[in-house]
Amino acid sequence: MKIRTKLMLSMSILIVFIMLSLLAVTHIQFYIDRDLVYLEEKALFDSLRDEFEQYYVNHGESWDGIGVQAGAFEHSRDFVEIGLVIEDKMLYQQGSLHLRDLRDQGYKLTLYGNNEQKIGRLFVMNDAQYKTYEFKTMWYSILPAIARVSILFTCLAALVTIFILSWRLTKPIREIIKGIDLIKGGNQEVSFPIHRKDEFGAISRALQEMNDSLASLERSRKQLLSDVTHELKTPLMIIQGELELAQDTGTALSFEKQSSLLDEVLRLSRMVNEVLDLSKLEAGGTQLYPKTENIVMILNQLVEKTQFLAEDKHICLITHISEEVIEVSVEKQRILQALYNLLINALHYTNQGGYVKLHVDRVYRQDRQNEYVRIMIEDNGTGIPEEDLPLIFNRFYRADHSRARPSGGTGLGLAIAQQNIFVHHGWIEVHSEVEKGTTFSVFLPALPVVRE
Repeated sequence: MKIRTKLMLSMSILIVFIMLSLLAVTHIQFYIDRDLVYLEEKALFDSLRDEFEQYYVNHGESWDGIGVQAGAFEHSRDFVEIGLVIEDKMLYQQGSLHLRDLRDQGYKLTLYGNNEQKIGRLFVMNDAQYKTYEFKTMWYSILPAIARVSILFTCLAALVTIFILSWRLTKPIREIIKGIDLIKGGNQEVSFPIHRKDEFGAISRALQEMNDSLASLERSRKQLLSDVTHELKTPLMIIQGELELAQDTGTALSFEKQSSLLDEVLRLSRMVNEVLDLSKLEAGGTQLYPKTENIVMILNQLVEKTQFLAEDKHICLITHISEEVIEVSVEKQRILQALYNLLINALHYTNQGGYVKLHVDRVYRQDRQNEYVRIMIEDNGTGIPEEDLPLIFNRFYRADHSRARPSGGTGLGLAIAQQNIFVHHGWIEVHSEVEKGTTFSVFLPALPVVRE
């Protein structure tokens, strides 16, 4: 059911409810007015009742002859209608109302004998009450006509109001639906009514954020496709060129050429594996098998694995470890891969004769209310420009765009390192100054220290 139909149905129900409420209030108000008159002139009503009760006593506790006593009661002249009812029979009447109308509309006075026994009922109307009764009768006679006219005009006004309201209320909905249709059609340039202060504005802002996120993902997808294509193109062209040259000349490939081609094949294989690994990490499709490990031993293995690279560039590789045993719950190979990528990055961007320092300690982070193991990899290399810092963990991103591929890697190392740390509920912080150096700080949840 459309909103416009719902509004019309709701308005119709509201109109009927208002009319019935007015009718009920009017009906009740007539009885309230009648009873208020009694309260204002109670002494007069009591005097009339006393006269009828005295008549009953004076006639031997009987109503014999009461029907011929019209006008004989002193206070009867103050009333327009009087009816004495005994066992649903009218024994005395002053006025012209039918018994049913008098009983329904008149004020009831109960009569009592000497023994407080009920001897009958008086239904009376004085002048004010009778005028109320006449007005009520007139009102009910013209009410159907008034109701028909009122309902007609009210319905017309309601229809106009509903049409205007529904148009205004459904306008943002139409805009939202139009925007969603544009998104479905692949158009990212969509405008939602985000400046509204109502629920439609909240929905629009949520949709706008979703659209921006989808646009960002689409840009990332296209960028990834472009980067992968670009990275694969160079080694493939080298391999293709060498093989075509060998085929055209009919000469066998030398050992050096074979080694060069093998390097390019290994580069392709490593790149494919890294892209697949990173995709699994980002999609949450990697199953972790953590164990309690001594991070100090992992770092010692890392230093042994990379020592030759530092020696080749005459870089001093220094370690500062605060304790011999610092335990963390991790999957060793993934943490080793993350730290290896960070250390290799530091060695690549540190000039000959520089240094790379590894610091390991426990720190309590007040902002996270927990203790962490901090692993710092510090170098005095070329540094990273401030504008590049937010981008260095992006896939295929290199802060130094002029660096040759053989030394610059695939551009996936830092992204893989970050994702490996994320899946262990840790994070990486980086601080850098151009020409002064860079410090990567890895934080991993620390295991409680067991005191013997």
